[in-house]
Amino acid sequence: MKNKLKILNLILILVFLFNYTACSNPKTSTETTSVITTVTDAKAKEDTLAYSKDILVLNDKINSITVENTSLERNELLIQIDDFTKRSVRGNGFSSSIYSLIKIRLDQALKEISTIKVPRGNIRIWYIYNMGVIAKSEDKTIAFDLAGDYVYPNMADFTKYIDILVISHFHGDHINRSVFKEALENGATVIIPGDKVLFNGSEFIRDPEGEDAVTLIKRRNGIDSDNFISIKPQEKTIIKGIEITAYPAKHIHNPDAENSFIDTPVNWYYVNLSGFTILHTGDGTSFDYKPDFTDKNINVFIIHSTTLDPLTNDTLMKLVPNPGVILPLHVLELGHGPSIVNGNQEQCMTYQSILDNYSNGYYKGIDGNTMFIPMIWGESILF
Repeated sequence: MKNKLKILNLILILVFLFNYTACSNPKTSTETTSVITTVTDAKAKEDTLAYSKDILVLNDKINSITVENTSLERNELLIQIDDFTKRSVRGNGFSSSIYSLIKIRLDQALKEISTIKVPRGNIRIWYIYNMGVIAKSEDKTIAFDLAGDYVYPNMADFTKYIDILVISHFHGDHINRSVFKEALENGATVIIPGDKVLFNGSEFIRDPEGEDAVTLIKRRNGIDSDNFISIKPQEKTIIKGIEITAYPAKHIHNPDAENSFIDTPVNWYYVNLSGFTILHTGDGTSFDYKPDFTDKNINVFIIHSTTLDPLTNDTLMKLVPNPGVILPLHVLELGHGPSIVNGNQEQCMTYQSILDNYSNGYYKGIDGNTMFIPMIWGESILF
């Protein structure tokens, strides 16, 4: 019996030693990764729940502080959007939280555009994303630079409710294949710059020996529609009762950086929508000629708000000295990466950079008498 007890004790000691050694040995990389992944997944779930609450609270706050509000409360909200975006940075991209906020905002805008009736004599403008806006009158609707399907996958759904889509240029944050093809299927007219171009694999470059941009894009994308067009520069064209004039421009670039300018086609568009006039710049900030806007009635001037060239905004104001309202856009464009919020000043696309030009609802430059209204995704304003 004693021998059996000795053997049993020996076995127990060996089992204990084996378990101790197994627990003491470092985990393999696979085991360690498994534990980290479990912890990370759990943290991600907690973050998702926390972000969901944060997003809903922030969205409610956006809805409660109107676009027309010029108080400090509105400024603080814009900075809060900046901070929310900064907290969403993950490596070279962004977490789902910022995309979720944009989705809530644009779902709301999509519903409004499909249902809201605009009174005769007014127009309502929605800010969609980047330089994308939709302007709606009593009976006509036009969209500018409607793009960003990589941020909001339902972007093309807006085209169910528009008559015309104008596209300023061929960069991916201003034009999406999914959007313009859906627009054509929904019966909208799509207008692009009509320059002769060469495609170098990543850019369309102006070239007098190149191919007409409309023909080239239709061929490359299998488009067979007479509604995919360009219009003659600097001449008023009436399409579906909407007056449109295109002004070829140069794409924004850093004047102090070598090789920063690429001559890609860019158009400004001057639009008369039911008697209300809009001038949309896309990413164009200068010209090879001198367009004259001094005598034009411009109710809304939609600009690329940038710190890339500190003189840009004042230059634009000299070109367009008498706009009723400025809408400074191209803010927090996620496709440009985290540098939009944590890079150097040249790369910033934040509300803070916009507010540097803002004073109690007016633009600080030139005369200080022009209304200056920063907007958040999905917001709208009635004129």
